Amino acid sequence: MATYYKYRFILQVEVNGTEIAKLKTHPLTASAPYSAVFDLARICDDYLGTTIVNSNDTNYTVATLGMTISDANNIIGQGQDAFAAREFTVKLGYESATSATAEPTETLAVATRTFLAFRNEYIQDGLNHEPGNGEFQPSQPSDNFLSSAPSLDTLSAFGAAWGRVREHRIGTDQPYVLAWGADGSTAQYVIIRGFQADGTVIDTATLDIDAVGGDTTPTTDAQRVQYLGCGPINLEQHAATVGNTSLTNLITSADLAYYELYLAASTGVSQTFQDSAVHRFTIDEGCSKYPRRQVLFLNRHGGWDCFNFDQRSEEKLTGIERSSYNRPRGNWDSVSAAVDWGYYGWERGVTTTSVKAEKQITVSTDYIDEAYADQLRDLALSRSVYLVTRPSLLIPVTVTDAEYLFKTSANDKLITYSFTLRYSNRPLLK
Repeated sequence: MATYYKYRFILQVEVNGTEIAKLKTHPLTASAPYSAVFDLARICDDYLGTTIVNSNDTNYTVATLGMTISDANNIIGQGQDAFAAREFTVKLGYESATSATAEPTETLAVATRTFLAFRNEYIQDGLNHEPGNGEFQPSQPSDNFLSSAPSLDTLSAFGAAWGRVREHRIGTDQPYVLAWGADGSTAQYVIIRGFQADGTVIDTATLDIDAVGGDTTPTTDAQRVQYLGCGPINLEQHAATVGNTSLTNLITSADLAYYELYLAASTGVSQTFQDSAVHRFTIDEGCSKYPRRQVLFLNRHGGWDCFNFDQRSEEKLTGIERSSYNRPRGNWDSVSAAVDWGYYGWERGVTTTSVKAEKQITVSTDYIDEAYADQLRDLALSRSVYLVTRPSLLIPVTVTDAEYLFKTSANDKLITYSFTLRYSNRPLLK
């Protein structure tokens, strides 16, 4: 350092070869080896977004993957419009001057490193920070989809060696979508097996990722996170379209109680080839007198999850605003020597010219296990929330609740949650 003046480290940040930022900072240490720290979080965050469009048919949402209204042949989609993961390149350099009065000059790209960034908003609750370990780029049984679905300590029906499942409850007419990091994943297939209530296997189906819309050798940001339509309606319509007999058998069986799926490196149903945690979808048509409300939300990992609210829901209009003026009554334009001034009794004085209102809905869960608290926490804090009114129709809403209570069976006995959702767009009032 004694030979340099005005010394600063330089970090260039690039996406796909285009520079998006150049950062400079002084060394933080007073003696060799000299070091500095750059915070790239805000820069990267601007280039990570939400994929809500079905990349196979952009007239529809990601929830329609595999459905006949869009492109039923492809039940896997890729990033569209925005990307949940991107590859960034950083180039380290420095600037210095030959004297205290000389202008500094830059020496760039002395060292280069490329890395993959996900948005992960996980709260670590006092734990030390640890760099990402690739858990969302499935290559082993402990790796997960980009989902916050809970484990209720239930062993997979595939067998004890397969680990504990992540739980979902869903109706036969409902969609669902799971995402995973395909860049770095070794998965080649999706294995799906249906079960009767007593654990009897109905059938086992295989999806070849490359053949149904995915790409197991991703090279672009759009391919780095991929989306699987895995709700009963996605699977049933896709199976019928492509002639997947095994998938049709299991998903349409009258005895289907639940189905499990995971990513695999081989078509062989063996724990040896298991590349992800097992997710279980339990068929639950609901038995409430209230209409079911399905909510799709972006979770803390940048993937999509759904939750069904089966208890009482209420819709209302709030923040009603009216614009009006006071209109003089009477036949002012036709008064003459022969026509007296007068007015009809139904003529309006104060006249409303326009009405604006906010629409909101309050939804409530059925009684649930306390392990769902973290997943519903993701809903409470989500940047992107939708009401699924039909498998093909999403209504954008925002959560308005200002607090979220983590409930436990010890404190709250029977656990239920409620959320107030405000429609993102004003209702059309005529």
